[in-house]
Amino acid sequence: MMSDEVLRNVREAGLSWRAANYSQFQGKKLKDGLIYKLGTLPLSRETARLGPIIYDKDIPYPPQFDARQHWKNYISPVVDQGWCGSDWAVSLATIASDRFAIQSNGAEKVILSPQTLLSCNSKQQQECRGGNIDTAWIFAKNHGLVDEECFPYKAKFTRCPFKKRGNLLTDRCVPVVPQRTSRYKVGPPGRLVKEHDIMFDIMQSGPVQAVMTVYQDFFHYQDGVYRRSHFGNNELKGLHSVRIVGWGEDNQDKYWIVANSWGTAWGEDGYFRIARGENESGIESFVVTVLSDVTEAYLRK
Repeated sequence: MMSDEVLRNVREAGLSWRAANYSQFQGKKLKDGLIYKLGTLPLSRETARLGPIIYDKDIPYPPQFDARQHWKNYISPVVDQGWCGSDWAVSLATIASDRFAIQSNGAEKVILSPQTLLSCNSKQQQECRGGNIDTAWIFAKNHGLVDEECFPYKAKFTRCPFKKRGNLLTDRCVPVVPQRTSRYKVGPPGRLVKEHDIMFDIMQSGPVQAVMTVYQDFFHYQDGVYRRSHFGNNELKGLHSVRIVGWGEDNQDKYWIVANSWGTAWGEDGYFRIARGENESGIESFVVTVLSDVTEAYLRK
């Protein structure tokens, strides 16, 4: 996964981002990293054709927006998926967590369990070798997730301890508000196609999920605005699900602010910035939004 040649070339090329070697990746093969540090399986034709949501809002957008600052204490922390291809589960669970907090004005501030998806959503999934984001969202809509305290993330496949049609009471989980007995569910997913629609949705409802293509050089990212360098292996690649939390500009260089799932020792405290408006690494090709099924008494008006 790590390459001294990639590191040297990126440093000498004077790119918009800097590279580093990471001890967590040392000695690991690239082909294994593309399985166990990513995890999103190729999108089906049906998923790729998911109906677009078009806001078409003719409004001025701020040059900078960061959900972590706009909704202080509502945005869930960066997760380390470990050596398990569960990015699809981690990104879904963190986005749903963020949106429960935002849409309830903090009343239902909960950290949801990606292990629920990894262990209980078995349809068309490959455990730690990858998963389909469409079946994951369907599972979250139909069956819901429990919280992290009730079913902690283990970075490996384990037996599902819950009945498919259960609730938080039968699951022996403690809800954050007394009115809730059902698991934490989401609405049907929608696809955001245009740059401004992605921005509007984030401003209105919170972080969104995006699928990007990862090559070897991305594992080396340290800081700056990422654009693929074409250094290193350009044949092996994989799909990676991440969480876009905002955007900004650096000397008119537009970028997205994105949470990764490799822990806070990687990148910019677990985040990275990537060029915006260029579909860099395909990050604007498939962006998903949902609404969380917030308890009605706490729904943001």
